[in-house]
Amino acid sequence: MSNSNTLLLKEFSSQIVLFPSFHHAYTKLQKSLETTQQRGVPNSAMVIGPSGSGKSTLCEIFRDSFGPSHEDTRPDGVYRIQPAFYCSTPSPVTVKSFAKTVVQKLSPAGRPPDLRGDTVELTFRMLELFNTCDIQVCEFDEFHYLVKPEAVKARAIVINWLITLLNESHLAFVLAGTNDCLELLQQCPALARRFPFIIELKYISYSEDKASDYMILLSKLDDHIVGIAQISGGSKLTDPDIASRLYVATSGNLEYIRMIIHGALQNALPHRSEGLNLADFKRAAALLDLKMNLFNSTFPFDETLSRCYKKIYGLRDENT
Repeated sequence: MSNSNTLLLKEFSSQIVLFPSFHHAYTKLQKSLETTQQRGVPNSAMVIGPSGSGKSTLCEIFRDSFGPSHEDTRPDGVYRIQPAFYCSTPSPVTVKSFAKTVVQKLSPAGRPPDLRGDTVELTFRMLELFNTCDIQVCEFDEFHYLVKPEAVKARAIVINWLITLLNESHLAFVLAGTNDCLELLQQCPALARRFPFIIELKYISYSEDKASDYMILLSKLDDHIVGIAQISGGSKLTDPDIASRLYVATSGNLEYIRMIIHGALQNALPHRSEGLNLADFKRAAALLDLKMNLFNSTFPFDETLSRCYKKIYGLRDENT
């Protein structure tokens, strides 16, 4: 594949669509930060949902909304300014692994991070870095690691440490993970009180209503395909024969939706003058292990439209 096509695909993959429910989730993160800053006490947020529902993406776009990190020269030295901090929860989860991860990521570029000392010293160093980096929000992704059986011994210690961190820093925190994270709030009222904003992400539902999350997502991605790849002919993602099969293949899992569309666009570039076609999607899906495929053992892009509709609406009826 040519370098230009590779760059094109990278640009397409970086496009984010804030469909209505996703935009509402983003607004709740903003409200969490705003409330924390106005009240002077932690009013933090927890983002929960299954894998592929957009948790990490939501955290990343919220982080990116603060702008990139940069260096600031002050009378006593050069400091990294980073208004929003994001990292994955370390595994195994301990207070020391958490503190070391944060200190390492926040230390100025070109300067070895100071990882010496016990957890008290590392925590103090963390709080200093929060201050010198002008941190406003701190995001910990994959927080469900703390709910796993192997983390049971460290769980209470890490939670108590996190509460102390919240109290000392007065920052807004965002914890993101699977629905299992709710157990932590149920087991610890002191933690729950500091996380009043619960954002639950779900797999996107199928609908052909133009105002639905699904159609807005596909319509915006269609626009990006035209604008970035200059492909305007052939099939559209919003066409029923594509949209329905795409949904059957993914069950509304956003990560799988983007993987298939990326593969289809990759297949279409050599014949871009003809536009996307069903065969492009079929080839892309055939290479993936589609664990969310509603047809289980068969290829969804080989199925008839009527069978796809029956499977989609049959599943919906079972869940209501």
